[in-house]
Amino acid sequence: MHASTMNRGPGRVWGGLMAALALLALLLGAPVRAQEGAVAWGQQLVETQELSAEGLARFLQTQEKNAQLRPGTDPASDTWSGRDMNLTSKGSPYTLVLRATGVALADGDAGVRMQTGWVFDGKTTQLPMPGMAQKGLRAGQTVELVGVSTPVTLDVDRKGTPVVEFTAAANLRLERVQIDVWSGQRPSLPLEQVMSWMPMLFGVIALGFFLWLRRQ
Repeated sequence: MHASTMNRGPGRVWGGLMAALALLALLLGAPVRAQEGAVAWGQQLVETQELSAEGLARFLQTQEKNAQLRPGTDPASDTWSGRDMNLTSKGSPYTLVLRATGVALADGDAGVRMQTGWVFDGKTTQLPMPGMAQKGLRAGQTVELVGVSTPVTLDVDRKGTPVVEFTAAANLRLERVQIDVWSGQRPSLPLEQVMSWMPMLFGVIALGFFLWLRRQ
């Protein structure tokens, strides 16, 4: 009976440590999820530019044209150019956050195919951006889809123009498009800071567990 109790002891200690770590991650993750709508994508929000009514109308016309294309045909696209901005090397990297607001046409998923970029000295630099979509919408529901570009670092001060390229919208009547320009490195969220320390934390726990076993 005593040997059985000793065998269960280390398992209980290890299980308790794992439960404590899981609880810590849960507690730190809760405020992060609550603040997702107010995430800072840099040190400072430099400027917000909104697509003009004319630009939005062009996007909708492109959507109508692409809806009539035969399968296998390359879709058309339309690009909107914003206002020129004076960008500095000290303020970089610069991150573009695209926000597309619209109304779901039917129950189900909705999304848009859009890209952002910068125009420097007449040349466009397109920035990779993950898909912008949301699942499980109801018909008539208003939704805001958010896409974040990769940051751009400048070696010298330059004048740049943010651009948005539109290709298609799925199950969405597009009503508003705006682009936020963030300056500086994005601050780490609390959960990201904890996760960066997790490997070292597990190592310390494993070492402590090993030393505890040697004393038994």
